[in-house]
Amino acid sequence: MISSLLQCSPLVSKIDNDAFQIMLLKMKREKWPRDYFLTTQSFLTQRFFILLKGRIKIVQHHFNNGRELTLFLLGPGDGFNIMSLINSGGRNYQLTTLDEVEILSASVDQWLEWIDRYPSVRKSVKEYSASQMQRLGELASELALDDTMTRLIHLLLRYYDDPCKPKVCNLIKNLSQEELAQLVGTVRPVVARLLGELRRSGLIQIANGELRIIDKQGLLLVANKSQESLTV
Repeated sequence: MISSLLQCSPLVSKIDNDAFQIMLLKMKREKWPRDYFLTTQSFLTQRFFILLKGRIKIVQHHFNNGRELTLFLLGPGDGFNIMSLINSGGRNYQLTTLDEVEILSASVDQWLEWIDRYPSVRKSVKEYSASQMQRLGELASELALDDTMTRLIHLLLRYYDDPCKPKVCNLIKNLSQEELAQLVGTVRPVVARLLGELRRSGLIQIANGELRIIDKQGLLLVANKSQESLTV
């Protein structure tokens, strides 16, 4: 059952199956409720986790002005607290569950032992951590160079579709406008206005709190025009 849930995991799918079956014997499986909140000051730094079901957001909080920026939106198959495996100091961040989630976890020390013992685990963790760092770099670039409309459209396209996981392809499903704003580094009224423009243009639909993309190419054209206006 667990193997089927993780067959498309960017972290687990590349680990040798025999090794992973041994690893499962020492992993803890548990459920967390929706809106469960953790920080790196908690036990979070002591374990590495793999998400089986549900969604989690990883947030950086600015203590002076109260603003929040969502660094990662994670779905089934994703791992979190990867920095604990490559840097014992880690980073200060907050974790919030967006649904009831189901996770697997083992201690950081246990994961480090597996990394030393199994080449496929070592390679998988290295590649996954590199992809996470690349995503942070892309986020920094988008915040510095793209306007808010472009960032919002890229967000919708990035998280809406995942051909490998059709049952959970829409990670932004039923997210509030406040949560979408945190993902693009702005505030809720701005996101509300931009979504209204896209809806009136027939590019998206919003019904019962759920957003659906109607015209992907149209969204890309809007993003391109918005970018071109910045260079004029």
